[in-house]
Amino acid sequence: MYYQGCIVRKAINLMVATDRKGQGGVATVVSTYADCGFLEENHIKLIASHSSLDHGQKWRMTLRFMLALCQLLYCFMRYRVGIVHIHMSSRGSYRRKSVIVRLVKLLKGKVILHLHGAEFRDFYRDECNMDQQRHIRHTFALADHVLVLSTQWLAWLQEVIGRTQGVSVLYNAVPSLALDRHLAQPGRIAFLGRLGKRKGVGDLIQAFALVKQRSPEAQLYLAGDGEIETYQAMAEQLGLNGSVHCLGWIAGEAKLKLLTQTDIYCLPSYNEGFPMGVIEAMSAGIPVVASRAGGIPDAISDGEQGRLIEAGDVVALAQALGDLIEQRAENQRIATAAKQKFAENFSLQAVIPRLQTLYDELLKS
Repeated sequence: MYYQGCIVRKAINLMVATDRKGQGGVATVVSTYADCGFLEENHIKLIASHSSLDHGQKWRMTLRFMLALCQLLYCFMRYRVGIVHIHMSSRGSYRRKSVIVRLVKLLKGKVILHLHGAEFRDFYRDECNMDQQRHIRHTFALADHVLVLSTQWLAWLQEVIGRTQGVSVLYNAVPSLALDRHLAQPGRIAFLGRLGKRKGVGDLIQAFALVKQRSPEAQLYLAGDGEIETYQAMAEQLGLNGSVHCLGWIAGEAKLKLLTQTDIYCLPSYNEGFPMGVIEAMSAGIPVVASRAGGIPDAISDGEQGRLIEAGDVVALAQALGDLIEQRAENQRIATAAKQKFAENFSLQAVIPRLQTLYDELLKS
């Protein structure tokens, strides 16, 4: 663009995250921002610094990160970059994003650091020495604003990391799912996510064995990648052949079909950020039974929009699932309350304006 003999560079913003085509919560969040028009309206260019498709291939992961750095530098040379919105979790993601944060500040850009990692607290406390912890605190201090996914994470960031100003909660948002709840199969329980200990999958299978004694018609569907063979073997050992179904990772129409037929959504995790699956279920009017991990209590009050249990309490988990299978009126009441809370707090109409306000304020400052 030329103006009176001078080159005027186009103003853009950047978003650094995992590849939209990959799996996981961050990819879903970024895709949601793109699909609802937020990226286009704010002239945001996406830079993928990582992809779940590169898992286990270090050379590809390194190459993708180096390309991301080159893209970042090019954008600062070619455009007037306002905000760089960086989505970060723990371990490798932190190491990559901490480099990007420092590079952006060196280039005089403004940073929004968006913390997603469900295990970031454990990473900081158990896997980092004092120098590494100091490095993490400095990374957060460099950001112009920090976004976290729940009030629990906000308290941790303030108390442990020491970031008390320029930090706020931004809940994940998803489009509302309009499913025909008349097609739900009573007693059909669904779990969506990576199959592993952190998500409490072993606890869920053990609890389901107790549920079967109470409700023989119950069925459990596990949709996700991870330790599939391990949990198939566990189900067989508990005599649950034909009642526990491991579907692998599903998306699109297959995911919608599963949710349409789901009676109860279950997520008994030990660590969480703000799980997308829970708010998707709430949007569709599916009752949720979950642990109190991470941001889940921000979405669900026990007995109101769902049932909450302590992570690892197999008996309480079985009780909550069994109650919602048997008590159909309670099942429907909770589903209705969950759908209402979703609309008020976690819908695109509720969340995106808050993010837009933050962008506007940072660009004006």
